[in-house]
Amino acid sequence: MKKLFLLFLVAISFFSCNNDDNSNNEQVNNTIIGRWHIVGFEQNTMWDFKNNLKYTIYSNNGVFGPTESSAIPNPNPWQIENETINIDLHFGNTLIRTLNFSRNGNVVKFMDANGDVSHILYREGYTYTN
Repeated sequence: MKKLFLLFLVAISFFSCNNDDNSNNEQVNNTIIGRWHIVGFEQNTMWDFKNNLKYTIYSNNGVFGPTESSAIPNPNPWQIENETINIDLHFGNTLIRTLNFSRNGNVVKFMDANGDVSHILYREGYTYTN
């Protein structure tokens, strides 16, 4: 009986472990607000999400200026409902993706309806490694 009880405790301990990137006691910041590098385009394109507008900033040398003076005109309106972001790309086009945050909110995967990753973004100032 003691062995069964011990086995039960070990099993509970094993299955209650959480291996999620956000499992530590740090504050998790799962918000899209802020400046984000796009994996694969880190040196030349950045998105800045502010007050329901997504700005795109381009750079030739990996240095991104302030949004107010460096972003292209006509930012994209966006909204989030539950974990789904809807970005108006203008002219009747929209980008609708489920947001999957990890690494304490510093990395977000944009997932399409099939569960495939369409974009991976990481916060400005965060060191991203695969």
